[in-house]
Amino acid sequence: MTGSTDVNKELARLPLARVQDILVARLVVREEAARMGFAGKPLTQIATSVSEMARNVIQHARAAGQLRIFHLTRGDRVGIMIQVEDEGVGIPSVQEVMAGSMPGAGIPGCRKLMDEFSLQSSRGSGTQVSMVKWTGNRTGTQQL
Repeated sequence: MTGSTDVNKELARLPLARVQDILVARLVVREEAARMGFAGKPLTQIATSVSEMARNVIQHARAAGQLRIFHLTRGDRVGIMIQVEDEGVGIPSVQEVMAGSMPGAGIPGCRKLMDEFSLQSSRGSGTQVSMVKWTGNRTGTQQL
């Protein structure tokens, strides 16, 4: 493999429709991340980010969503990618949310906890979030 080509292997796809789904998503992501070699602080950061994004779908989207977990390889790096999406009401001002100037610190907090973070949303068209945390090497062993 050359360049920055990503290789993704989907590990799980989970519904986000009920409050209980937040806990299930957190547990499944935490388990998959631990299998990849994440431990300690990085594992907690991943689980916290997933909880926050799943909670946003349940509390704010007014529509069901889904969470997908991927094993991600980019060059010599291995990571976990989490995608959360819904077809809900959307976020009216992504820039204000990302800047932390709207109520709640969840989304900007997740951006700080993860190595990569992207969010696309507009009013009435739902929201798509992608988050990545890297282990540091191809074997998946976390370098602390």
